[in-house]
Formats: sequence, C-alpha cells, structure tokens
Amino acid sequence: MSPPYADPTAERLAARERQRRRRARLATEANGSAAVPGLEPDADLAGLVAAWSREALFVPPGHPLAGQPMELPEFGVRFLRDALAPGIREALLCTARKNSKSGITAVLVLALLAGPLRRPGLRIGTASITREKAAELLRQAREIAEASDLAGLEFRRSPAPGWIDTPGGSSAEFLSADKGAGHASGFDIAIVDELGLMSERDRALVNGMRTATSARDGRFLALSIRGESPLMEELLDRAELPTVAVHHYAPEVPEDGAIDIHDPAVWDAGNPGIAPGIKSAEWMADEARRVEATPADRASFLALDLNLPQTPGRRMIFDVEDYRGICADELPPRDGPVVLGLDMGEATSGSAVFAIWPQTGRCEGWLAFGDKPDLVERGKRDGARYDRMHERGELRVYPGRVTPVSAFLGDVAAELEGCRVHRLAADSYKDSEVKDFLDNAGLPWPAEFRRVGAGKDGGRDVRALQRLVLDARLKMRESLAFQSAVSNSSIRVDGNGNPALDKATSRGRIDLLSAAVIAAGLAEPLLDKPAAPVEVWEL
Repeated sequence: MSPPYADPTAERLAARERQRRRRARLATEANGSAAVPGLEPDADLAGLVAAWSREALFVPPGHPLAGQPMELPEFGVRFLRDALAPGIREALLCTARKNSKSGITAVLVLALLAGPLRRPGLRIGTASITREKAAELLRQAREIAEASDLAGLEFRRSPAPGWIDTPGGSSAEFLSADKGAGHASGFDIAIVDELGLMSERDRALVNGMRTATSARDGRFLALSIRGESPLMEELLDRAELPTVAVHHYAPEVPEDGAIDIHDPAVWDAGNPGIAPGIKSAEWMADEARRVEATPADRASFLALDLNLPQTPGRRMIFDVEDYRGICADELPPRDGPVVLGLDMGEATSGSAVFAIWPQTGRCEGWLAFGDKPDLVERGKRDGARYDRMHERGELRVYPGRVTPVSAFLGDVAAELEGCRVHRLAADSYKDSEVKDFLDNAGLPWPAEFRRVGAGKDGGRDVRALQRLVLDARLKMRESLAFQSAVSNSSIRVDGNGNPALDKATSRGRIDLLSAAVIAAGLAEPLLDKPAAPVEVWEL
C-alpha cells in the first residue's frame, strides 16, 4: 500500500517508466539489436526521413494540400541533415512564422518513433513557452499520423499536454513549460519550441531539457523565430562550435536599421517557405501594405514575419521615418542657451549627452564607451555597429572597461565652447554620482534630477520628445547612433498610462535616445517662450 504522502502523479510516471523499459527490453530481445537495420554511421538520415515522408505520410485535412504526399521542403531536409550529423549536440532552425518548423519537427518525431529512424527505447521530449504551444507539436504529429494510417503509435492526453507511446518502448513526452521540465527525464532528443521568445526566467526550463540528454548522449534541438531572448543570443553565439548546427533565416539589416518591408527579397530572406509555397508571397505583400497603414503593428511584422530580432508587439518611441524627418544637412545656429540630458551608463552600457538649443531647435548628441571589450565585440553582443559610429565621429572611446564620465563631460564641454548651458538633467537615482563627476570635471553647470523611468517625469519627457520629433521642431544631422537607438527602442507603460523607455530589453543600445528624452523634457517648455535673461554659466 502506498504511503499517505506519496505523489500519485509521480507513481503513475514511475509505473509508466517501468512499463516502457520492459517494452524496450522485449523489443530488443525480439529484434536481436536496438539498432535499425541498414543505418550505418555515415547514412544519410535526413534523406531517409525525406524519402519515407514522401512515400508513407500524407498532408492532413484542413491544409490546402490535404491528401497529398508529405514532401519535406529542401531547407527542412538541409536542417535535418545537419541536426542529425555525427557529433552535433545542439541544432537550431530559426525562421519567421508559418514556415513549417513544427511540421518538419513533427515528421522527425514520427520518423524516430515509427519510421526509418525508429529504435526500441528511444525517448523524445519537447517543451515550449506555454502548455498550449507544447501541445501544438503533439497535435501536428497526431494529425499527420492519422492522415497516413500510421500504425504502432498510441497518443495519450494525460499527463497533459500528452504523450506518444510505441509497442517497442519508444516515446515522445510533451512537457508543460515549467522550470522543472526535463529534470527527472532522460531524452535521446530534447526539443524546445520558441526559444527566441523565452526570457531569463526560462533558463531553468531550457537547461533542464538540455541536461536531460546527458545520460543518453543525446541532442538538443530548438525551433523558433529570432525574438530577443538572451537564450537565443547565446545559442547564436555558439554557432561556430563544431558541435552546433544553426540554420538562421533573416534579412540583413542595414547599418541605419531601415528595412524595406515591401521588398520580396527581404521576405524571402526570413521565409524559406515562400519559394516552395508553404507561405504566400501575396499574403506578405498584403500584410506589408496593412502594416504601413497601421504603424503600431510594424514591430510584430518585423518579428513574426521577417524574423528580425524584435519582441512581437513592441512599441517604438516613434518610427525611424519620423526621426529622418528632423535630419538636415544644414542646421540652425547654436543661438541662445542650451539644455543637456545625461544618461550615465559607465560600464556595460554607454554614457551619452544630448544637447538641445530651444531657441532654434538645433540638437546634437555624443556617445561614449570604454575600449574593453572593443567596439566590434561589443557591437556583436548588442547588435549595433559601434565601429561605424566611431568612424563617423558619433562615438568616443576611452581606455578601460568603465566609461570615465568626468573626462567625457569635459570633452563635451570643449565641444560646446562658447555656448551658454542653461541646465543639465540626469536620472535622480544617480544624483550624487553626477554631482561628483561634474565637480571632478570642473563644470559648475546647474543640475536637475528627474525620475527617468515610468512616472510623472519619465512619461512627460517621453511625450515631449515624441511631440518635438513628430512636429519636426528639432533639427539634427543624420546620426547612426541615434537612428540605431530609435530602431531598438521599446516603450513600456505603467499602471497610470505613463510611457517610459524600457532599457531592460535594449541591451545598452539606446543610451543616446535616453539622454535625448531627458533633454526634451527640459527643452519643450522653453521652445515657445520669448528669450529672457536666465542664470547660465558660459564656457
């Protein structure tokens, strides 16, 4: 009799595991070997899967090609060939939405359980960001199996999201997306869906799935849109390792961040399924026109349908085209007092100063980093062309890992020689540090400290910059640093409806924009006022 404190779910899973091992043993004894006949170490496993899919599987009902043979697209075969190659531990298929990532993976699961790659006792585990997403792959596998009259598979719904069992003791386990997923299991192949949409808090889930392959010398597969997940970033950074296979489809982003969403070549780059007819080019054209008329949906289109590093639903502070509306080759003069916004990043992110002359609308900006890591390495991490910004004179570099803010402010003061500084504003959380840096630089500029995050000051400052840009009341020279910051901006809104820049999702790429937001809050009230004597300090 079970003790009263026993976990009934754990007991059911343990009983199922004992049953599975018994099935595997019996099947192995019956076959004489756990290996599939004819699978030599150098066999073309992807070719076997593709041929079997074409001959044995059929497209399920509800699809335009329902009833036709299940033909894997060539890009899917290429991915499987690399993912199943000897020595590969991790593999990634990264495309825009609706390019049959789940369909390709469902065929692989069926091939491992009931097709040419089957072997007794093989175990597969899948997990995703939600239980519903984890169940999607199970649904696709079941529908393909039913449409193809595939024998020897038992589909179970409990424990949710579900299982697939075989008489030979092989199984596919579909796991709820929680931090314990995979920890108590052992998998030959672990599959994680939508890695690019996972956050840092999902690290335990992903690590649990990865380590679940350790005892079986297995493989880890990920399929996803690009997203902005740190877990995706890390996998892409490992792409050059000999044990990693990455198939990443996305358009190349120009250094100014401007993407032509109407260009068919851009669609094709992120959607390998367009050429074989999996995804409709006509739909892409219609959607691009819709997004142009509905700018709020642009971020979702870039993330979901072009596979760019964006968070779906992300709201930018304003569009890049709006920013270009304030760019000019000839700027108004530096007349009247100037107000400065300071964003002090010091180590991991940049420090920036943005200047606005309210009397004329002229604005200028300066960005600074330490030289460790170098700009190319830092740019790869942040997805920004810091090296080009430096070549263009928009970015200053100082020795060391930490930006010397006093030295940077001194250099900005030299750039502003002859100008009258009305006030400098910065984040109120760093007021003591900013005062020390100003004192160390010998700059007696009047300082003001504002709540930069969501709240009265932060929301007012964001709206001020939006108004000044959308009404084209500012003028500045074209700046790669500022345009990159606008492209990577994300707005969050607090419970009272106050907008603020969300620096947590921007990995230090929006420092110049943060400084501009602060400066706009100071400048906007002065733009419509007649010139009046003000207490200033002249350089």
